Amino acid sequence: MQIDVITRSEDFERIRKNWNEVYSADPEATIFTSWEWQRGWMDITPYAWSVLAIRQGGFSPYRSFLSLGMHTARKGRFKVFRKLVIGGEPWADNTGFVCAPEHAEKDLAAFARFVQKKMRWDAFALWHVADRRLDSFLAHFPGGPFRVHEVGRVPCPHILLPDTWEHYLRNFLSTATRKDLKYHLRKVEGLREFRITHVGRENFEEQAETLLSLWKARWGQTRGEELSRIRILLRRCFEGNSLFLPLLWNGTEPLAGAAAFLDRKTGTFTGYIMGFNEAFAKFSPGRVMVGYCIRYAIENGFRIFDFGAGKEEYKLSFGVSERFNRNVVIRRESLSSRLRRGMPEPLKRAVKELVGV
Repeated sequence: MQIDVITRSEDFERIRKNWNEVYSADPEATIFTSWEWQRGWMDITPYAWSVLAIRQGGFSPYRSFLSLGMHTARKGRFKVFRKLVIGGEPWADNTGFVCAPEHAEKDLAAFARFVQKKMRWDAFALWHVADRRLDSFLAHFPGGPFRVHEVGRVPCPHILLPDTWEHYLRNFLSTATRKDLKYHLRKVEGLREFRITHVGRENFEEQAETLLSLWKARWGQTRGEELSRIRILLRRCFEGNSLFLPLLWNGTEPLAGAAAFLDRKTGTFTGYIMGFNEAFAKFSPGRVMVGYCIRYAIENGFRIFDFGAGKEEYKLSFGVSERFNRNVVIRRESLSSRLRRGMPEPLKRAVKELVGV
């Protein structure tokens, strides 16, 4: 067994086929650990990223991957704290490993040993982990040299989709919600100039910019660099044929838009961002957009509708089930780490904010 460390974009490009083969075989891997999504994250992350890749040896194919990022806090010329994060942070709603199932247990142990012995860090933040193999990985961080903190769980509502839209309406929604959703769908689809546009090569820029303008209007002063990062993620997933981006229009006026990621391997439709036009608030365009996305997912054979991280109230009315991701921080108990904890209070507070515990 050998572990290679990939740190260059061109090298990550070369393993695309290999990554996709392992990803397709891994039932724990989510759209956020797909090659396209991780490639987009590498384009936008401020962290120094790397990928640990395991193979049997020589020129055999890789069989497991762990994507990582490193953030170093400095005081003048000195490194005062080094935070390691799992790949995708902070834009992924689900994180985890990509492993060939038959090698997962052995390879997770190898990843843990490599991270401990070959990488220099003070804290390792594993946020939004959806992978059920996390405990197998954590078991290899012994209690003397390391402290493992369970920081909390993140709600990720989802719907186990039925075979038909009518079945969903009848059996997943309350009477009041069903009537309200059907009423507003009819009102919107009955508008004289109603139309739907879907993303394609000829209109990607228009679709993406319209959605981002709706999203920005919905959430206020969104910084330009944040919009740019999301734009890059959308482009990467579009190129990988995993982006769903519809817009609802009334003539030339957009009513609502959404971006979702399509994981055909697991049959999961994952909502990511959504925006709507406040000028059409009486039509409940946001709820109509969610309803349209659920209907599309059902009619196109998806088995899970994932709302992503967060337990916003509007999600709960759509007949969701609960699932939770885990947030874990591993602290290294080295001498240098203990010395850093003796630093002045203002600096300690800054480090605490950086790490999350």
